[in-house]
Amino acid sequence: MNDENKEQKFGVLTADQLIYLNEEIAGMAKAGLPLEEGLASIAREMSRGNLKNATQSLADDLKRGKSLPEAIAMQQGRVPKFYSSLMNAGIRGGNLPDVLALLTTYARSISDLYSVLYTALIYPIMVIFVAILLVAMIMIFVMPQFIAIFNEFGMRLPFLTQMIVDVCQNPFHTLVIPLGGIGIIGLVLRGILNATESGRCILARILYSLPVFGVLIRSARLAAFTDLLAILVENQMPLPEAFELAAEAGSDPILKDGANKIAGKLRQGASLSVALKECRILPEVVSWMAGLGELKGNLPQALKQAAQMYSRQVAMRSSMVQSVFPPLIIVVCAGLITSVFVFAVFFPLIKLLEGLSK
Repeated sequence: MNDENKEQKFGVLTADQLIYLNEEIAGMAKAGLPLEEGLASIAREMSRGNLKNATQSLADDLKRGKSLPEAIAMQQGRVPKFYSSLMNAGIRGGNLPDVLALLTTYARSISDLYSVLYTALIYPIMVIFVAILLVAMIMIFVMPQFIAIFNEFGMRLPFLTQMIVDVCQNPFHTLVIPLGGIGIIGLVLRGILNATESGRCILARILYSLPVFGVLIRSARLAAFTDLLAILVENQMPLPEAFELAAEAGSDPILKDGANKIAGKLRQGASLSVALKECRILPEVVSWMAGLGELKGNLPQALKQAAQMYSRQVAMRSSMVQSVFPPLIIVVCAGLITSVFVFAVFFPLIKLLEGLSK
């Protein structure tokens, strides 16, 4: 079966599936068990799915005489690119079980990191959705009653009230089409920017410029990048290749572009501190820690410290987002809805009652 057919047959493994597969390989390697037979047995016990297919494919490749890194390399597109490279490093150093254990720890930490990130973002999104739903229900069920009263008395409505009446009477032309047009333009621009590396960098900078949320996402990506880079360097991988693989594993186009430039400078003989200073892809504190770590011979420890620092930032900002933003959004939405009703609906209604009383 060629690589193209495999790519069609299998899907990308999720983080949990990759952790499970890695733990099984690590356990068998530590116990000295034959991997091809063990993986085949595990695959037979699994239900259908990507993990079963990938595990069976690994077992088949090992039975054909391929080494473990070669078999993992055949799974490119389903497992991260750095996975087989780290296995090679572990086999060369004679510490494959320890390397696999490090990979499991890394995968779990990244999974936990993004779980915190998603949890922090989903609550405000749900609050915003409920607010939009509430406004829609008011426009559909409440506003028509007021509109009927205003029409019955032939009132001359203020500008704000008339605008809301127009939206309620013609929601498709006044609301759906403009918002839909803005959404389509946004999607087209995103598609155009995503087509090039420089465009993806622009999108990333726009994302990072968002208050609180941008810093939160940026910190999570930096934590993942520095953590993996520390593991790669710790296992004697050459610095240029380590930077390229760590950036490839992430989803930050700015880091990827900068890491490739750093790798090029390192291959030209520049020191890490000089390369980081010239490229400036990492925050100043990380560049300083990495340069000092290289000078003192403890670069992996310095990078791990940077990863822990950004992980703490993610946890702290996530807690703030979860505790501050939902109430803030509720207050803003409630204030907006109340203001609209007071000035656009009840104010004309009060004038109507005053006129009737006279």
